[in-house]
Amino acid sequence: MEINKLKEILLNSKYYYYHSNYTILLTGNCVEVMKIIPKESIDLVFTDPPYNISQKNKIIRNYRSGKNGDIILDFGEWDYNFDPHPFLELSKKLLNDYGSIIVWTSELLFGKYREWFKNNMYPKQLLIWVKTNPLPQFRLVGYRQATELLYWALKNKNTKANPNFIFLKQKEMTNVFYTPIVGGKERVKHPTQKPLSITKEIIKRHCRKEGIVLDPFLGSGTTAVACEKLGRYCIGIEVDKKYCEMAKKRIETETKQRKLFYD
Repeated sequence: MEINKLKEILLNSKYYYYHSNYTILLTGNCVEVMKIIPKESIDLVFTDPPYNISQKNKIIRNYRSGKNGDIILDFGEWDYNFDPHPFLELSKKLLNDYGSIIVWTSELLFGKYREWFKNNMYPKQLLIWVKTNPLPQFRLVGYRQATELLYWALKNKNTKANPNFIFLKQKEMTNVFYTPIVGGKERVKHPTQKPLSITKEIIKRHCRKEGIVLDPFLGSGTTAVACEKLGRYCIGIEVDKKYCEMAKKRIETETKQRKLFYD
């Protein structure tokens, strides 16, 4: 679909929240919002849905200095009883013939994604983020959780003609990404923020330049920031207004920096 026509539809919708040159941010329940997006208009659905791993308890950490460093395991009500099927069904309808879906997933939900992709799309590969600085295992009763998973599936079988799969050098094209947990200036107050470095690499490999990426669970806006940097269009959907504002500020910071650089 021609990008200007798509922009016209989204900017005039009741879900509109913010836009930049490359990003349109919509707010609302993604299952409802996705219904206004024209079918077969998306190159890549790349998103970080709820993991269903929240717990009401927390890990207590008391340092010798007296500081408290508790780890909260309750990410929010949105991380309980999440069913991925409705957004997956809509995502498939929105993909063009060369499109694919890449989802971050917990081990708990991985089987559900694998089964749905097997029955409805062309499941391709498991991708793995190896955290170079995983959280400590204070109780010493198990391994440190140093990995998170992504699953990649295509609407149709992949071929060399696919403009949305940009194959790099063999050395670079491994299914494992090594990078630290988000920290420093990149870190914002979102409990499940993913690294910009991995996000950029995946979008660069799975979406053509000037292509359209859809993130139905935009969160802190990492997908949008990556698209701004790479020259891909992003449609981001986020139900929580607090995170919409967080994403907006990150996008504005990126666009200002890019303007200063190119001007």
